[in-house]
Amino acid sequence: MRKTLVAGALAMVALLTNVTGAAASAQAEPEAVTYTAWTWNISGHKMNQGRTDNGLVEEAVGSIRRAENAVDFVSFNEICHSQYRSIRTALASWNPDNPSYARFQESIPAGSRDDGPGHASICGGESFGKAIFSRHELGKAEYRTFAQESGLFYLSADDVLHPVTNGLLCAPLVDRPNMKFCSVHISPVSRAATPTEEAKPYGYRQLAELRGVLDGFAAAGQTYMVAGDFNAEPYDGRLNQLYAKGVAAAEPKFSEDNYGAHRELDDLGGSCPGYGEPTSNTPETGLRCGLPLVKIDMIFVRADRLASGDYTADARTTPDCTAIRNGVLVPGTTAPCSDHRVLIGRATLLVDPPAAV
Repeated sequence: MRKTLVAGALAMVALLTNVTGAAASAQAEPEAVTYTAWTWNISGHKMNQGRTDNGLVEEAVGSIRRAENAVDFVSFNEICHSQYRSIRTALASWNPDNPSYARFQESIPAGSRDDGPGHASICGGESFGKAIFSRHELGKAEYRTFAQESGLFYLSADDVLHPVTNGLLCAPLVDRPNMKFCSVHISPVSRAATPTEEAKPYGYRQLAELRGVLDGFAAAGQTYMVAGDFNAEPYDGRLNQLYAKGVAAAEPKFSEDNYGAHRELDDLGGSCPGYGEPTSNTPETGLRCGLPLVKIDMIFVRADRLASGDYTADARTTPDCTAIRNGVLVPGTTAPCSDHRVLIGRATLLVDPPAAV
């Protein structure tokens, strides 16, 4: 009888082990989920002077909420806290069941001034930074400050010169904690920098720091989209560390040197393969594929987390806002809302389920 009981117990343990193992295997299967990211550098201080009544907020919110855009995640660069608050209020009904949909991170504190001529108040005295919004409930925000300084400075309220801090703002989804959305703004000094000490390669080093953080996410089994202003063109050498091999390019050399792990959601564009549509409104000459404007805003995803190669992105024409002169609205006169364009990208990604407890 004792032998029978022992044998039965062992059989039950084996059965439970098999069931548990099977359940764990089934649970470990990633889910293919389609997400759409929207990103815009709104030049909230420089061009909009911190204002919220010139049409900027309405244009941004209208684009985000447009049904055909089907936006899930939003990234803002160069946003004043006043603009963030207005957009947060306007998006409160975007998904009424989502109580936690907005995050802001300052790079310049309130009460600061430009270090240039005139020392103008930044954002009308409000803080300045980046923001993310989500149609899906967000978990706790994660902000990584880059060790590499930006090369830009501001004056604090007590007239002390400080470096502008750059970094990466991310937040996971509550219902899918292994899915993160991130916003980044790489230093603009990098537009003319090369990876040498003499050239002060702020952007190059910040990109290297970014790559390290993203590699850490991947090693932890996390899927992500990272969007923002990279202040580098897709073919610039400093982005080789992000782009994966195999990305189509107008010239083979622009793909062969890649050693990263990502695809940019507009790199399939037929007019300039591996480059995509321009996102800056500042004309330049001598650009790839005969383009009149540069692309410096991007949405990256991990190549091995793509469920299919059917991903896409589209840059939108910059809308007009009421012009501002010396901080005052000029009714009846319009000007572009920003010197950047909105970029909207969509991809189907593999997202691991939460770890079993």
